[in-house]
Amino acid sequence: MALLWDNLAQQLSSVRATASATAVVTPVASSGTSDDPSDRRRRLQKALEAVKDSGNAMMIESLTAAIEGREANLNLPELPDGIAKF
Repeated sequence: MALLWDNLAQQLSSVRATASATAVVTPVASSGTSDDPSDRRRRLQKALEAVKDSGNAMMIESLTAAIEGREANLNLPELPDGIAKF
C-alpha cells in the first residue's frame, strides 16, 4: 500500500512540475457568447459529421434530434425483470 502512495506522490510531483513550467494561456473572449444558438448548432453538426461513419445509430439519432430541436426517438430494448432486484 505504501508503494501505491509513493507512486501517486511521484506522479503528482511530476504533474505539478510540468504545470508550473508551462505558461497558462487565457482564452480571448469571442464576439459571441457560449449560449449562442448558432454556435451550438454548428458544434452539433460537427459532432454529427464525426460520428456518421461510426455506425452508432443512437448517437446519430440523438445528434440529429438535437439539431432539429426535438426529443430523440431511441428504441431502447426492454430491461429484463431480473434487473429490478438490484
